[in-house]
Amino acid sequence: MSIDEIEKIITIVGSFGIGAILGGGILFYFIKSYIPAYLSEKGKNLATKEDIGAITDEVELVKSGYAEILEEVKVSNQIKVSAIEREQNIKKEVYMEAVEAITKSQNMVSSFSNLNISEEQITSGFIEQAGKIAKVQIVGSRETVQAVTIFMSEIGTATLNLMLERMPLINRKNEIKISESFRDNYQSEIDRYIAIMKNLNLAGNQDKGTWDYVNKSFEFECEQRDKHNKEIDELWVNQNREHIVYVRNCMATFFKISALLPQAVLSVRNELGLEISHEDYLDIYNKNIEKGKMVFEAFIASLEPKSS
Repeated sequence: MSIDEIEKIITIVGSFGIGAILGGGILFYFIKSYIPAYLSEKGKNLATKEDIGAITDEVELVKSGYAEILEEVKVSNQIKVSAIEREQNIKKEVYMEAVEAITKSQNMVSSFSNLNISEEQITSGFIEQAGKIAKVQIVGSRETVQAVTIFMSEIGTATLNLMLERMPLINRKNEIKISESFRDNYQSEIDRYIAIMKNLNLAGNQDKGTWDYVNKSFEFECEQRDKHNKEIDELWVNQNREHIVYVRNCMATFFKISALLPQAVLSVRNELGLEISHEDYLDIYNKNIEKGKMVFEAFIASLEPKSS
C-alpha cells in the first residue's frame, strides 16, 4: 500500500469529525512508521528464505554431481584395478608355463650326450616347449623379452652345434652295432659246428673229408668272430674317449647357457612384484651351478681311464 493511498483513507475518515481525524492521524503515523518497516522486514525474511532455498537447491545439486563424479571415479578405478589384476594373472600363467618350458629346453642340451636317445626324441620336446616360451613375447616387458630371446637364441645355436658334433659318435655307434651283429652271426655258426662235431663223435663218424670240412669251417668262423671282436674293441676305445670329450662339451654348453637364465628370472620376478635382492638370488644360483660343476667333474673323472 502506497503513501497516497493511505492519505486518501485519512481524508475519508476526516469527513466523520475531529475524533476520526485524530484517530486517522494516529493510524496514519502507525501505518507510515511501522507498516513499511514491517513490510520491509517481511520482504527481507521472505527473500532470506527464498535465498536459503535456492542455496540449498544448489548445494544439493553440487552434492549430487559430486556423488556422481565419485561413483564414476570409483567405477573407473575398479575397472583399472580389475584390468591390472587380469593382466597380472595372465602374466603369471604365461610365465609359469614358460619357466617350465625353458627348464626342459635347457635340459635338452645335456640330453644330447645320451647317445641312446635319438635326435628326433630330443628336439621334439624343444619344438613342443617353444610355443609356450613364445607367449612371453606378448606379455613380457622389454627386459624380459630381451633376456628370454637371448636365452632361446643360445639354445638354438647350441642345438645345431651339438647335433653336428654328435654325428660322428652316432655313426660309430651304428658301426659298432653292425660289427657286433656280424660277430654274433659268426658265433652262432661256431656254436652250430660245435654241435655237429658232437654228433659226429656220438655217431662214431671217422670220415676224414667230413672232419676236414667241419674243422676248416669252424676255424674260419672263429677267425671272423675274432676279427670283428678286435674291430669292436678298437671302435669302443675311440668311442669312449670321444664320447667323454663330447659329454664335457655338452655340459660346458649347459652351464654356459645356464648363466643367462638369472637375467630372465629376475626380470620376471620384478614384473610380478616378487621381490628378491639381485645379489641374493645370484649368490644362491651361482653356488648351485658351481656345486653342479663339481659333481659333474667328479663323475667324469671316475669314468676316465687312470694313467699308469
